[in-house]
Amino acid sequence: MNRIEKNRDFGQPILWKGDLNDDCTAIWSGLMLRAEWMDDDYWWWCVYDMLDNENQIDSSNEYVEQFIGGEKAREKAEEVAKNYLKEELIRDLKNSDEKIDFDKLISDLKAIGISPAQTILVLIKKFGFEQSDARNKVFDSAVWKGLREQSEILTQAFLDVAAEGADKVEYYEDGHVSSITFCLKEEDVVQEKPTFWERLKSKFKY
Repeated sequence: MNRIEKNRDFGQPILWKGDLNDDCTAIWSGLMLRAEWMDDDYWWWCVYDMLDNENQIDSSNEYVEQFIGGEKAREKAEEVAKNYLKEELIRDLKNSDEKIDFDKLISDLKAIGISPAQTILVLIKKFGFEQSDARNKVFDSAVWKGLREQSEILTQAFLDVAAEGADKVEYYEDGHVSSITFCLKEEDVVQEKPTFWERLKSKFKY
């Protein structure tokens, strides 16, 4: 079956029903996600494709790690479900004879719950985009409108804060920081100076 025949509805949220402290289920985009408390806080989870003969996609039985708590189990099931739909979408597009509408792909990936960074990687790894082209394609898309400005603001704020403790700082003509350099020397470790990340986090507390 292709994606259209399966009638995936990416736009609906994942809603868990039942007892979230015991046994719960979510039906989303033709998938069924289940999470169930077993014993000693250990939870079992599983994801099925209900539009493909209830095929089991993945479950906690395939992992060595234990999933402690219902929230962790549900989060993992949702992660698996989203990744499954992402890979199915990519596979169907690649197998199609039609020209790929990358704007629609980006929109569908967002509806599934795929982040901008992950979407950029999809364009690079799966469709051969150059990194700058992939970034521009995502940032200029209608569904991620405003993302470029947010990214640039955050990057500038990061540079401005980091410049306070940098060993070398370069500036644009307008006075904003353009680049920073840190020299990692052994004496800095010996003197137990506050780490860059500790200083950075303190600036962004809210």
